[in-house]
Amino acid sequence: MAASQTLLRTHDGIDVNRSGHGNTTIDRILECAVALNWNGLSQAEETTAMQVEYRTGPSHALEYLKLWSSTTRGVWNLRCEYWMQSTSGHESGATFSGREYSGDFTWMLDAIMQHQGAFLPGSSDFVEGLVQIARPTDTDLTSAQADMAEAMDRIGSHLR
Repeated sequence: MAASQTLLRTHDGIDVNRSGHGNTTIDRILECAVALNWNGLSQAEETTAMQVEYRTGPSHALEYLKLWSSTTRGVWNLRCEYWMQSTSGHESGATFSGREYSGDFTWMLDAIMQHQGAFLPGSSDFVEGLVQIARPTDTDLTSAQADMAEAMDRIGSHLR
């Protein structure tokens, strides 16, 4: 997807940032979920970029992620958090900052986070991950829709 600022990585000689036959990375599928829900997630028409930051645990599974949006270069606003486990400081699942969000993003995020094993890890070298996404073009959205549909079919969920 042209909108992504994620560096291309290879896994056993396979370009893992592109879709196809189960080679989708967790970074790519998170990028797709954000792109497909851009309008609902942006608080303003001026949103120029979003980024997903995450932390992985010892098994390289995501423990939590945070979605940030930006309308001004260098200024990021927290939009959503997703935690796999509840603690005294937060509940498990998705919570949104500012206004409530209703849409497919929550459903997609739940499916992705609950089936992380269906995706290649972003990088096994780092416990922190970052996926930057620019406002998606029509071509980006078409590609994201195809990748998301393939991924949801693979994990047994279906796009609404």
